[in-house]
Amino acid sequence: MSFAEQQTIVVIGSGMVGLRFCEQLTAFDERRRYKLVVFCEEARSAYDRVGLFSFTAQRDAEKLLLARRDWYEAVGITLHLADRAIHIDRDRHIVRSMKGVNVEYDLLILAMGAYPRVPSVQGIQKQGIFVYRTADDLEHIVTSARKARTCAVLGGGLSALEVAGAVSELGLLTHIVQPGNQLLSAHLDRAGSQTLLRRIRDLGVNVHLSKTLTEARGESHIQGIVFDDGTTIDCDMLIISDGIRSRDELARQAGITVGEQGGIEVNDRLQTNDPRIFAIGECALHSGTKFGVTAPGYTMAETVAANFCGDSRPFEYGDLSINLKLLGVDVACFGQWETDTENVAVLSEEDAFAGVYRKLLFTMDGKQLLGGILVGDASDATTLAVLAKT
Repeated sequence: MSFAEQQTIVVIGSGMVGLRFCEQLTAFDERRRYKLVVFCEEARSAYDRVGLFSFTAQRDAEKLLLARRDWYEAVGITLHLADRAIHIDRDRHIVRSMKGVNVEYDLLILAMGAYPRVPSVQGIQKQGIFVYRTADDLEHIVTSARKARTCAVLGGGLSALEVAGAVSELGLLTHIVQPGNQLLSAHLDRAGSQTLLRRIRDLGVNVHLSKTLTEARGESHIQGIVFDDGTTIDCDMLIISDGIRSRDELARQAGITVGEQGGIEVNDRLQTNDPRIFAIGECALHSGTKFGVTAPGYTMAETVAANFCGDSRPFEYGDLSINLKLLGVDVACFGQWETDTENVAVLSEEDAFAGVYRKLLFTMDGKQLLGGILVGDASDATTLAVLAKT
């Protein structure tokens, strides 16, 4: 196909999901029907956000890059770094950027990701308070940590525990403050969470559950935090990693349908109410669900890329499992770990002295492994996950 006959796909967002779309489209588009233009508001191209906490050890964010600029050039992708898309003209099919670049599109991919959710409380704008989302965020955190002694991390999910581990390794007295009543509630049952809690506290990290932040106190710089029950924690750093909100403001401005609680509404083909515009990753809302982990975003990217190249597949959630270390503790869940236990056979064991918890779910006849939760020892998680899929 000649260059003049190519259709232009504009991708807004160059995170892990945006990059996966570019990689998959490049692989599937054997006839070279499309040319890609990517807008990235950060000065770096796509990097490993999942491994971002390891930046504190590497001290070099460039090592986290998943694709360097020369890769984009080699495959013919036009990449606009440090240039945020600020307007979508749906009538003229044009995207305008902060630097005044105007690109006409045939198809548009929204992959803007999400913002950290920041509580609206008194003093939240003080110096020493950070969000945890980007490599720039981590650079600021590491710089501040060199002068700090005590850090509180607001949140009890994956990213909060990752950053708590990172600041603890930097030598700071660390407090994890979880508004909910358990850690990793999206991935562990109560018993698994309790095992993880004990392991983390044994490491010298303080964990506070069911705490609602009401104030960050201090003059210009944070000196402590106050909770709704009147208790306080003294700290000279606060890192907020308590959930996300979809970056959907660009879609809202363009009249694209957005859910009541945020997120760009998409159908099974990840298409918005505008047939030329698609949304993938954390900014998308599919059947009332937003996804804060990477795997579904990758599946979204692959689905859209395949369909652009002649396939006709619906989006399916795919693998939501995890298998990683949090503060040095193995944590894994796989398969249907949330299945109603009334209709399955459950095999569970807990060793409180070793800090190990295992829960495996089987069909009632015991012939099929459905899923499981592993805390403290996940050495066989990969094998078990494969068995749950067969």
